[in-house]
Amino acid sequence: MKIVEQDLKRGMVKILVQGKEDCWHVYNVVEKGDYVSAFTYRSRKGESDKIRSKKEEKERVYLKIQVEDKEFQKFTDRLRIRGRIVEGVDEIGAYHTISVEPGMEIKIEKEWKEWQLKRLREATKKHPKIVIVAIDDEMATIAKVHEYGVEEIATIYSNRSGKMYGNGDDKREYFGQILTKIKSMSLPVVIVGPGFEKDAFIEFSKGELKNYFVDNVSHSGMAGVYEALRRGIIEKVMKENRVAKEMKFVEEIMERIAKNEKVAYGEEEVKKAVEMGAVDKLFILNSMVMEEEELIKKAEEMGAEIEIINEWHEGGSRLASLGGMAAFLRYEIT
Repeated sequence: MKIVEQDLKRGMVKILVQGKEDCWHVYNVVEKGDYVSAFTYRSRKGESDKIRSKKEEKERVYLKIQVEDKEFQKFTDRLRIRGRIVEGVDEIGAYHTISVEPGMEIKIEKEWKEWQLKRLREATKKHPKIVIVAIDDEMATIAKVHEYGVEEIATIYSNRSGKMYGNGDDKREYFGQILTKIKSMSLPVVIVGPGFEKDAFIEFSKGELKNYFVDNVSHSGMAGVYEALRRGIIEKVMKENRVAKEMKFVEEIMERIAKNEKVAYGEEEVKKAVEMGAVDKLFILNSMVMEEEELIKKAEEMGAEIEIINEWHEGGSRLASLGGMAAFLRYEIT
């Protein structure tokens, strides 16, 4: 993402969407009532209200809409913003949907909150994807870590047959399938798992894998993928990955709760901490942001950092089990 122009006195930020995952960041900062302007395609309005043909002509127009709703499709990275037209064509008040795609320049006008501006600034940094392979002698799960969640790409089974496994074609075929899938993705790879199977796979793949990192976890499968994220293994390789960062935040929340350190969780505790001015950092699920705007505003006014946690990964699920919000405190509250 690139910030092309910014005039916060007018509440205007113009951005260039450079990659599909930038759509996720736009989704998180655009709210109902905001104004979004962009070049888009709209069906030509005929001279009369005749029934339009299936192959109706569309023209490229520059429209401004007032946002009413939005939709983001995870793992396809499609963002659609719907609202009423306020500028650009004669059909003022009519509904239109802007489909946001890489290469588009869009203008957002709104009352910006500090955490939203921070989100945009973070999005301008390079955020490459990464692949995690969690492997043991029975199966290997391959997952891609996006900015907003973890996508399971494939699970490959070894079909091992007792003592014969590891001495013949079964093992070569197992490792070969994993290697083929990894190479087709052309991304940095983190290979984790219990025992020595991951080391045997590295030996098999010598010369084929270029950009990889190896570490231990207790499980294979998606459990091993999420364990790698919780333990901060991904952050060692890519410090800017958003999911890895959010998973680490949630893991620290859990550790503080276990140690009874300066932490509040759940709506009642967190709101009490905000009222007392005790919050140093507030964590809240993305799905709760709209309904908790006043809470976030109060926390920002006291100088607290705001971190929005996506509910689409395991870290978000764990935060949801705590009531959807938590906070690191400046001092203990009773």
